[in-house]
Amino acid sequence: MALEEGAPITEENWATIRPHLTVRHFAKGETIIGEGETENYLSAVAKGCVRHYVLKDGNEINFDFAFEHELSNSYASFLSRSPSRISIEAIEAVTLISLHYDRLQMLYSESATGERIGRLTTEGYYIWREKREIQLLTLTPEELYLDLLSQYPEYISRIPQKYLASYLQVQPESLSRIKRRIHQNRKRT
Repeated sequence: MALEEGAPITEENWATIRPHLTVRHFAKGETIIGEGETENYLSAVAKGCVRHYVLKDGNEINFDFAFEHELSNSYASFLSRSPSRISIEAIEAVTLISLHYDRLQMLYSESATGERIGRLTTEGYYIWREKREIQLLTLTPEELYLDLLSQYPEYISRIPQKYLASYLQVQPESLSRIKRRIHQNRKRT
């Protein structure tokens, strides 16, 4: 599970955490959190795929996707208890394993392990987020696509073209050209 990447969790510690977890299900196309809502859950994707996007001038701009075993939430909203600036939507049927904010605060106050897991998860998330932001600012659309292909080869086909194009900040026709060029280059090698 995503929580364990920063700090392996013993069975004894899982016994402490497990009763606080909630399983939530969302249908394809369902909004998990909308812009302006306060995020109440720290969630990991157990099944499915979600997209994170913002609205700009009436257009949806996708900036992240989360797949199985990855965290997915409006983290700034969750931590600050303020309205979310982002929206998260299920691209396909999604199951989330979630920890409510109040339950997390209770775990923090009752358990040094809970505090450690929270700290390490937060640190890991911010390291990942900074790397992601640098990629989005410095890589070309083709390089971003190749990075997605290398990291998520089994998942990339699950993302609709229009969302992927938005993520790469290109038009769908440009994404088709990028895919064609990559496919042709791979056939030559």
